[in-house]
Amino acid sequence: MVEMNEDDFNSQDNILLRPYRDIKGIYLFILGSFDDGMISIADINQKIYFNLVIEGEIRGYKNLFTFEIKLKMHECNKDDVQEMICNKTNELENENKNFESKLNVIEKENNNMKLQVDELNEKGNKYELKLIELEEIIRNLTLQNKQIIKNEEENKYIKNRLLQIPGRENKNICLKLKYRMTEDGDSLQMFHSKCDNIPNNLVLIKSSSGARFGGYTDEPWTSGNNDVVDNNCFCFSLSNRKLYNVIQDKAALHNHSNHGPSFNNIFYIGADSLSYGNCTNCVPSNEYFSGINNNFEINGGNSEFTVLELEFYQVIFEEIE
Repeated sequence: MVEMNEDDFNSQDNILLRPYRDIKGIYLFILGSFDDGMISIADINQKIYFNLVIEGEIRGYKNLFTFEIKLKMHECNKDDVQEMICNKTNELENENKNFESKLNVIEKENNNMKLQVDELNEKGNKYELKLIELEEIIRNLTLQNKQIIKNEEENKYIKNRLLQIPGRENKNICLKLKYRMTEDGDSLQMFHSKCDNIPNNLVLIKSSSGARFGGYTDEPWTSGNNDVVDNNCFCFSLSNRKLYNVIQDKAALHNHSNHGPSFNNIFYIGADSLSYGNCTNCVPSNEYFSGINNNFEINGGNSEFTVLELEFYQVIFEEIE
């Protein structure tokens, strides 16, 4: 039995104690080894010490080797306790400072990430707005490309003629699209289902010859087989910028289920399909419309044509406030 102080214990080189040659190692060994039955407490003094019995194998020995150590508490006074508390407090404060420093770094990184996310969201919103603007531009360009009326000047040209109709002189004019062949198809049944029985209507044609023309009538188109008188009716050529006014009290319109709009002695659309049309040879005179000087004039001198586009508008005459 040899009694050692802490310095002696730390400096000894016993083969059994090598794994536990410092106080911390012994302490951890004690806490972790009771359940394994590796150590047992032989005697506990009520004051300051207890016996530690270590059992183990040593190479060259058959039997277990037992080593007994008497562990004695290190005596300390109030100052020592205060110092330990202060040291532990400082240690905890340092750990807390390190934690706060790491937390600040994390918060800073988090704030930077939020700023980056905000910037990305802002850029995304800008790109989305630009995309919406581009889509709107594309829609407008597509619509303009489809529309037979190409510009505001042509639009005013037709509206000014509409304002010459008796009783419509001081009106606001709105054109409401009801049918477009390239969107709704060239079926005569579809045309009549969408366009029949709509008064105050405007028909626009774009033909395979490149001509753009049309006509207006107060009277609605129907699927019957009859001629109709409309003294406010007129036809026009957008390509030639020319008007053809109806001769009063003449049946200038013809309804038929197998045709689309038909303006007598100028043009008619459809023969089982809206994709085909004809102009009438009406020179030297026209029984129904004035102002025609050449055969098939409204279609650039061509009698038959393929309809590239047909638009049907309801003309709304609104009171000026």
